[in-house]
Amino acid sequence: MNRRSLLKAIAAGSLTAATPLSCLLARNAMAQGENPLVRTIFIFHPNGCVPDVFFPEAGRSVLPAMSAPLSSVYENLVFLDGIGYAGAANTHEGGSAKCLTGRMTFSDTQSSIDVLMGKEDWANRATTGISVPSVQMGVGTMWGNDDNKRVSHDGSTTLDSACDPRIVYPLLFGATQGEVMPGSGLETKMLSAARADLSRLEASMGQIERERMQQHSDALSVLEAKFASSGPGMSCLGPDISASPVSDRSDTDEALSQTDVLDLASDLQQDIAIAALSCGLTRTIAFSYGVSVSPVKVPGATLGDHDASHQDAATHTTTKIWWMGQIAQFIQKLKDTPDTNGSLLDNTLIVTVSDLGHGNYHDHYRIPMFLASGVNNNMGLVTGRSLDFRPYGTSKQIGDGAQHPCINHTDVLDTIRQAAGYTSFEMPNKEGDIWAAWNGGNSPT
Repeated sequence: MNRRSLLKAIAAGSLTAATPLSCLLARNAMAQGENPLVRTIFIFHPNGCVPDVFFPEAGRSVLPAMSAPLSSVYENLVFLDGIGYAGAANTHEGGSAKCLTGRMTFSDTQSSIDVLMGKEDWANRATTGISVPSVQMGVGTMWGNDDNKRVSHDGSTTLDSACDPRIVYPLLFGATQGEVMPGSGLETKMLSAARADLSRLEASMGQIERERMQQHSDALSVLEAKFASSGPGMSCLGPDISASPVSDRSDTDEALSQTDVLDLASDLQQDIAIAALSCGLTRTIAFSYGVSVSPVKVPGATLGDHDASHQDAATHTTTKIWWMGQIAQFIQKLKDTPDTNGSLLDNTLIVTVSDLGHGNYHDHYRIPMFLASGVNNNMGLVTGRSLDFRPYGTSKQIGDGAQHPCINHTDVLDTIRQAAGYTSFEMPNKEGDIWAAWNGGNSPT
C-alpha cells in the first residue's frame, strides 16, 4: 500500500478495529517493494456436495446453484474439480482425518498442514513476529467434541475448533469479555505506541526507508484528527465482540450452533480471524464451518445439514448455499482490508475442503475444493478460473473401493506449502504438484 492509498483508506474509514495501524505502517516502510509473508486460511465446509451442481464447467465463469453465492468473488477463485482423498475410510470422519493431513487411514498420525505451518512460524518467530502458532476456530461446530469430526491434528492429538468468539478472542488478543474492548478510549494510547514504533524503527533504517517512514507520519496526523472529531476508531486489540450471543446453556457449542445466531457468530468469527492475520498475531488459521455429519440447520433450510445431504440435489443446495455465502463474505472482507502492497486478500491464500465428495454417495472423489486469493496476489496464483483435473488424474482407490481418475489433494496442499514459503516439512503421500495450473495452465503439470 502506498501513502496515497493509506490516507484514502483512513479517510474512508477502511481502517477499522480489524486493521492494525502500527503493524501496517511499519511493514509498509520496511518492506515497500518486497512481498510480505503469506497468510493462509483453510476453510472446512461439511457433508460434501453434489459435484455436478457445485463445479462450474472448466473454462467458464457461470456458477451452478450450489456455488452461485461465490459469483461476486469469482475473480478471486480457482475451482479445482477432480480432487480426491486417497486411501481407505470412505466416511465423513475419514474425510475429516484426511483433508488437511494427507493421511491414508485412521491409524496414521500425520499432523495437519495448519499445525505444521504454525510450528515452523513459531520456530522462526523472531522473523515472522507471530505470537500464536496457528488458530483453530469455526462456526456452528456442534457435535464437534467427537475427535473424529475435527480437521486439525497435532500428531495423534485432535485440536478443537472453538466456535465461541468469547473463547477465541482472549486467546489472541489477551482480553476477555467484560475487560477493555476496542472503541473504549484506547486510540490515543495506540497512536502513541505507533509513533514510538516508528521512531524506534527509524533509527535502524537507511535514508530511503527513513524518508518513507516520515511520509507515514502524515497518515498518523489524519487518523488523530479523525479520532478527535468522531470518537472511537481502531486499535490492534481486535474487533468488538460485545454482541456475541450469550447463553446460560452448559454446552456452548450447542448454543452457538442454533440457526438464529449463526449469521452473527459467523460475522464475529470472521472479524476475529481477519484481525489476527492483519495484526500479524498468526499466519495460519483453520476455520471450520460445521463439522462432519453436521446436524446444524442453517438459515433458510428446513433440514439439518447432514440430513439434507442425503436428499435430492435441490434440498442439499438449500444448505450448501449458506456456507458458500459465508465464505464469499469472508473473501470480500479480506479484499476490503488494507495491507502491505495491497489488500489482505492479496497476501492471503485460502483453500476450501470438505469431508466428502458427493455427500449422498459418501465418496472421496471430486472434493468440493477451490482456492482464493487477490487478483494481484504475490504468490503467482492466477485467479478467476474453473479447472477440471479429471482428464489428467491417475486411477486410484479413494475410499469407496472403486478406482477413479483424480489428483491427490496432498498435491494441492504441498503446492500451497511451497507458495507460502514453508520449508521444514512436506505433505505426505503426495504424487506431485499443481504448479502448471497454479501459474495459469489448464492441467496440473
